[in-house]
Amino acid sequence: MELLNRHFATSPVTAWLTLGIFLGAVLTPEMLCAECTSETGGTSATAAFTLRLSNTCTEAEREARAIPAQDLLRALASGKGIDLAGVVIHGDLLLDELPAQKMAAVRDLSPEDRRDLEGLNDEAVHVIRGPFVIKNARVQGRIVNRLKQGFLLFTGPVVLAQTRFEGSVDLSRTVFLGLVDGSSATFEQESYFVQDRFTQGAMFSDTRFGPHARFHRSIFAGPAIFRGAAFKGLTEFLEVVFDQDANFSHASFHMGTGFSGVHCRGKCDFSSAQFDREAFFLFALFDRPVTFASARFGSQADFSDASFKERDDLAQATFAHPPLLTRTARVTATTPGRAEASPSSQTLTIALFVMALGLLLYIIRAK
Repeated sequence: MELLNRHFATSPVTAWLTLGIFLGAVLTPEMLCAECTSETGGTSATAAFTLRLSNTCTEAEREARAIPAQDLLRALASGKGIDLAGVVIHGDLLLDELPAQKMAAVRDLSPEDRRDLEGLNDEAVHVIRGPFVIKNARVQGRIVNRLKQGFLLFTGPVVLAQTRFEGSVDLSRTVFLGLVDGSSATFEQESYFVQDRFTQGAMFSDTRFGPHARFHRSIFAGPAIFRGAAFKGLTEFLEVVFDQDANFSHASFHMGTGFSGVHCRGKCDFSSAQFDREAFFLFALFDRPVTFASARFGSQADFSDASFKERDDLAQATFAHPPLLTRTARVTATTPGRAEASPSSQTLTIALFVMALGLLLYIIRAK
């Protein structure tokens, strides 16, 4: 220490370099890295199964604390929710293996929830109570509900945000009594939400969907937000009902996309959406204003037999081919079909403009 004091007194730069070398020799890499911390819970009979790992945990540390899917299934079967963050989950979570009961026998539901479940009293349901949170995590197996009859019922919020699902996700025939948040999640395989009921709405902003995404015959009683979502493969919103506003602005659809039979009771927003392949809106029903401003259709768009009860702005979209409007009912008289300029036509337009400008300059100078 006396040596360091002399260095500081005589040469500050040399002293700081010496101190850095000294600390580098004393501190180990583990001491230099932030500690991986965790928060656990679920010891009481009603508490959620909880494991939250801090953002400072390395991938190796997360793997070392990986959760078997069977542990989660046992917790759900005992009536607990799950609250997970930053974790890795191994194995398949087979939600249809949960105990079943009649919907009418499900306790502790609010009058509002009972109204949302009206008509399902005779159905068998597999109930998940409390929160179902898997946030900023990695799921290596599948999460599936293989029920052909009856429903899976989530009584609390469902959060899948910022999570990467490496296996398929099938939550078909599911009723969500709480809000669903799948924002910024990544589905690397199929993701199915067929015949679902989103009673409080759903958020899938900036979500990445894999080779096949299905929301066939689902009902969104609350807002549906898919802003900026990317659909890599085949996409189906066939016969979906949006009771409130649905936002697909800036979403991208890279394969065939079906919105046929969709019913937009609220406002539907497809502004700045990108459809690379065929897009089908056959028999779609739009009760409120719908916007396609700045949307781009790179292949055939089919609106045959669709019904627009209020004005639309299809004329503000860009179409590679004129859209099909066979028996389409529209309030707006403007015929859409503004074709996207090809690179060759753009080049020709620029060349003609330059030639015209050069001729104008020549005439002015000749005078």
